[in-house]
Parts: sequence; C-alpha cells; structure tokens
Amino acid sequence: MSLLQALTKSFFPAKCASCQRYIENPGLCTSCYQALPLFDQADQNLLVRPDINRMFNLPDCDGLSACGWYHGQLATWVKQVKYQHSRQATMVLRQIIDAQWRRLNLQNLICADGVILVPLPSSRLIYRGYNQVYQMWAPMLKQYNVNILSTIGKKSRPSHVSLSKRARQNNAKHAFYLKQTLEYKRILIIDDVITSGATVNAIASLCKSAGAQSVWACATCITEL
Repeated sequence: MSLLQALTKSFFPAKCASCQRYIENPGLCTSCYQALPLFDQADQNLLVRPDINRMFNLPDCDGLSACGWYHGQLATWVKQVKYQHSRQATMVLRQIIDAQWRRLNLQNLICADGVILVPLPSSRLIYRGYNQVYQMWAPMLKQYNVNILSTIGKKSRPSHVSLSKRARQNNAKHAFYLKQTLEYKRILIIDDVITSGATVNAIASLCKSAGAQSVWACATCITEL
C-alpha cells in the first residue's frame, strides 16, 4: 500500500454501502453481503428449477443465470444505477457481479464465444447518456477477456415497465435487429433485470436464427412479473 493510499484510508475510512458500518475496504460488510437475496452454486442454471422455469417464457434460451432476486437493497442499487447513474451503487453491483460470476463458475459453465449486452434504443441512450447493463457488467467481462459483441441493435419501442407479460412479449418481438451472422457461436445475453423474459428471448431467437450454436441468458436480478 502506498503512503497516499494509507493516508486516504486513515482520514477517509470505508463504510459499508448498506449499513454504514466502518469496514476495511469499500463495498459491503460480511453481514450485509450474506443478507442479500443471492443465488448459490446449486442454482447455476435457474431453468432447471421448476418454480423459476414457470415464471419466464424462454424457449430459445439454453440456460439462465442471475446474481439474485430483484428484492430489497439489491433492487434499490439496480434502480440507482439505471435512473441516477449512482457511482456507489455501480461499484457495489460490480463487486457482487464479479463475486457471483466466480461463485457460480459461469466462465466455465457457459463458455461463451461472445456476449450481447442488451442495448438501449439510440434515442434513449442519447437521453440517458449510458447503458446501465454496460456500466454494471463490462469491467468484469473485460477482466475475463470475454468478447463483447455489438451485433444487436434496438428500435425505439414503448417501455416495458407498465406492460403485461403478453404485451411485453409482443413489444419485444420486433424491437431488435441483427447486424451480423453468429454461425456456430455460443452466445451469452446479459440484462440488468429479467422480469418476463420477453426481451432476452427475443434476442435469443434472433441469435438462433443467425446460426448461434447455443444461447444462455444472464442478469443482475430476476423478478416475477
């Protein structure tokens, strides 16, 4: 540790992002981390769980993984990143994503040739100034040398927030378009929150039609519609 780092740590001690207790390093204390609604290693592929399989319509996905449920503090941080571009929430979620990626052994389980981060339509990206999925996931993916693809574009469509499950599926069906072939590739699609599965399955369907060998879906959180 450098002198500057030591002085910074001395004068500006780290606090847990949840309970505000003083801790050794920025992020979460052990108690707050253990209280998060995270999935364990038995839930590597959530589609094998009958309860979760019934919640989502993902016929074109070969697997589904997520860090945890869209509940409590985890949901709050996702909203803060998405709507407020919160640096602290982004930092905490990146730590959780990295830890869950290693804990669930997703690098070896999925073996993706390329990753598609669910895009925003250009109008919303210009208005917001960033893609929250990229903010959460890209640093970790680059660290593991995972290839991030720009093969999917998104047209301007109504937001899914107030739509029913069937309306989400219809809205997502024609929302995306392909920019290149994906022949024989193993694709991982990543979103911030999967609610009905309409978005990721629409992209998965396009990938399969473009020749993808397999498609796996992954999210920061999943929630029931």
